Amino acid sequence: MKRFTLTRKDQQGCLRVTTITADRFFKYMVSGRKATAHEVYPDAELQKAGDGSLSLRRHNGITLLTVPCLPLPEEREAVKQAAMALPTTLAAFDGADGQRVIILVCYAESEQQSAEESVADLKANAAYEQAVVVYSKAVGRNIPHQSPSVRMHFTRVADTAARYNAEAIPLDISRFGLETIRIIDLLTTRYRFRYNTIMGYTEYRLKDNGNGLWSPVDDRVVKSLTMAARLSGLDAWDKDIRRYVESSLIQPYNPVREFLKEARRKWDGCTDHIGRLAGTVPCEVPQWPQWFRKWLLYMVAQWLGKTRRYGNSVAPLLISGQGYNKSTFCRQLLPDCLQWGYNDNLLISEKKQTLQAMSQFLLINLDEFNQISQQMQEGFLKNVIQLARVKIKRPYGRHVEDFPRLASFIATTNESSVLADPTGNRRFIAIELTGPIDVSQPIDYKGLYGQAVTLIERGEQYWFDDQEVREIMAHNRQFQMVSPAEQYFHECFVLPAGEDDGEWLTAAAIYDHLRRMSGSSLRANGLRRFGRILTNMEGLRRRRVACGTQYLVGRRP
Repeated sequence: MKRFTLTRKDQQGCLRVTTITADRFFKYMVSGRKATAHEVYPDAELQKAGDGSLSLRRHNGITLLTVPCLPLPEEREAVKQAAMALPTTLAAFDGADGQRVIILVCYAESEQQSAEESVADLKANAAYEQAVVVYSKAVGRNIPHQSPSVRMHFTRVADTAARYNAEAIPLDISRFGLETIRIIDLLTTRYRFRYNTIMGYTEYRLKDNGNGLWSPVDDRVVKSLTMAARLSGLDAWDKDIRRYVESSLIQPYNPVREFLKEARRKWDGCTDHIGRLAGTVPCEVPQWPQWFRKWLLYMVAQWLGKTRRYGNSVAPLLISGQGYNKSTFCRQLLPDCLQWGYNDNLLISEKKQTLQAMSQFLLINLDEFNQISQQMQEGFLKNVIQLARVKIKRPYGRHVEDFPRLASFIATTNESSVLADPTGNRRFIAIELTGPIDVSQPIDYKGLYGQAVTLIERGEQYWFDDQEVREIMAHNRQFQMVSPAEQYFHECFVLPAGEDDGEWLTAAAIYDHLRRMSGSSLRANGLRRFGRILTNMEGLRRRRVACGTQYLVGRRP
């Protein structure tokens, strides 16, 4: 017995879902009694999930056609009569606006009933395309094309002139791809498929193994699925399987969004999981808990696609000797279900690989940060760490594509003087550990990330403002690499209190003096970087003149 689904919103805004047999539905329609304004799904028997969404339980094999522009009752009656003359018509009745006729057409089912909505939509599409051709000719009216699916619906009305034929004969859709439907029926009976929107490929697992691991559908899997279909008596080829698994019929799946959606419901609204996690990192930096909180919120906001003009452009930099659990802490920031998104062996000098990793991973650990060259810190790394999106050409791709950035950065090092770029040290939060990080306590990941999502939704600021950036830069000066040129500067010059105590010199003049004092230990081509050092030197006064920039310095006796 075919059952329609009726949905409506109650006074509290909650979705109400009921089902009713087709016979009973049309009995009420022709009774003339006022009908409650339900949305009616004739092809879909839907059920309400725990999160309030609707899922397909089964489909009826009914497609919906709409004949518009019929303001006169006699016009609508003529269309109803013409439609009911066809044995495949289940019903014909007025639409809610009183100027159209809705026709319900039965269509043939394949041999196996499937609750997979993608397969049901494929059948609905085939039936709809054929029905439009047949019924346009039968009723003498143009039937505009819609987007056919099992969830096509109409608004319930009372129509005493409605026509109903419980003995309707299904429309034969065999010549519209029934073999393809049988192939897909077989696949979806044995397997579940989903399109991983982050990794950019379709995954599958056995249908009767609800807790099994999802695996990519690669060439070897496609060939195995083809053989399974052919052994079942179907005329299937690799291209047939590939067309299905690479099509939009496969439902998209974002593993990060699904995890965060579940986590959001798990936070109790009180426990500060983020603060607890920050507290496991022993240090003498009072701002660390707040800085870590903002960094973690920005990481989650980036996963949710809430990036602003820039991406998460700040990275914690954990500094200590060996055995302080720095790498373990970084790895444990992600739960087991998201560990695929952790990367600690990225070669940052491989620019294409780095950009691709930023679009596919969630957290990148720049382990042994001290091994990243000064040139790389000042150039490529400084640029990519602030990107909100990346442009790359995927393997075997034909053109460059634009992807949202997902990955945030964190870093570890055994050396304290590691920041090479004076203007780029605001990109890092350098934290020198006073003891090993406590990684012995299990992390409540649902509570941790549930808190982060809720705080973001409440509007808590997850980016660093100008004042905080200045605080970070001031804090990071103690971890700045001091170049030989800067060391020589402090050996030869002092910062005078006023102009009477010093003289105005250009960077070239100061650098030339240092080279004469140090001999050949300073490179001749280091003047440009030396100028940047002077520009960022705290307390050094400067002024613009016709020949460039001059700095106020005093010579040591």
